[in-house]
This record gives sequence, C-alpha cells and structure tokens, in this order.
Amino acid sequence: MEDDCEPESIEDVLDCVEQAGDGETRVSVADIVERIGDGAFAPLMLVPAFVMISPMTAMFGVATVCGLVIALIAFQMVIGRERLWLPGFVLRQTVSSRRLDRAVGWFAGPARFIDGMTGKRLSILVDPPLTRLWALLCLMLALVIPAFELVPMSATVIASAIALFGLAMLARDGLLAILGLVVLGGAFWLLWNIAT
Repeated sequence: MEDDCEPESIEDVLDCVEQAGDGETRVSVADIVERIGDGAFAPLMLVPAFVMISPMTAMFGVATVCGLVIALIAFQMVIGRERLWLPGFVLRQTVSSRRLDRAVGWFAGPARFIDGMTGKRLSILVDPPLTRLWALLCLMLALVIPAFELVPMSATVIASAIALFGLAMLARDGLLAILGLVVLGGAFWLLWNIAT
C-alpha cells in the first residue's frame, strides 16, 4: 500500500485526489480518503468544499451530500479524534475518473495562484487548540448548506468560506482564516439584504 500523500497545499490536495483515481474508471470516497490519509482532517475537508465550488454542484443534491461529509469531518475534529470515520454509504460513493479529472483541472490554475499567496502568517490563530474553533465553525456552516441549496450561489459562497478555513489550518495561515470570516460576513450581509 502507498504511503499517505500528506498534502500541504491546495495543489498537493488536488494531486492526491488525482492519484486516487489513477488507472481506475470510477473513484470512490474511500479511495480518496485512503490516498490523503485518514488522519489528515483539513485536506479531507477541502475535497468536498472544492466539489461544492466547482461546476459539479449543478447536479441537485451534490451540495447537500458534500455539506454532510464536511459536517462529519468537522465534528470529529471538534471532538479530537485522531482518525477519520465515515459511514460505509459515504465511503462507497463514486464519481467517474473523467469527471474527477475535469474538476481537478478546473481548479489547477486557481490552486497555483492561491498557493502562491499562502504562507505561515498569524499561525497562532490556526494552531491547536484554536483549530477546534475553526472546525466548529465549519461544522455549523456545513449543517446549514442543505437549507441553502435552492438559493443560487449561496452554497458555493458558504463552501468558499469553509475552504478558506480548511486551507488556513492546512497551511497554518491565520490570515486566510480571517479572510474566510470576511467572505462569510459578506455572504450573510448579502442574504440579509435580499431577505429584507
């Protein structure tokens, strides 16, 4: 069995996802978890967040499933588990390698750009035990995603904030966590103005 790929950036996460599907017609969630490593919570949370930001969310229900997976991962971070547990029906979910490769390709350019701007800044904000606070925020956001799936772009904006929090923990970049809060604040301000 191959060693975990231990990603440290978005490009690394995308490479791990791509490697999980090498030589396969379909790729399961279990394949991706095994390749990234079941102790790597932040990168594992990034994968469903990226799916929600990608065009794959055009299929109804994808955002809800991704939100529930993020909630499961974030909850286990909050309670301090060392290894990720996901139910069998989630691990058995598959996507075609071709569709997965398209999604990875769609993110390649933005990933390089974002990785080029990350660094170990304000790391104290994303070091333990504060990682549990960010995980709790991701958990709460993930739980509201199903309610927002019918509101255009809202699930994508929420996923963008989750992705920023996940990347902040992955890259130990507290500035990205602050940016995630700004994105989130802007999203709620917009929703409030639409509703009132």
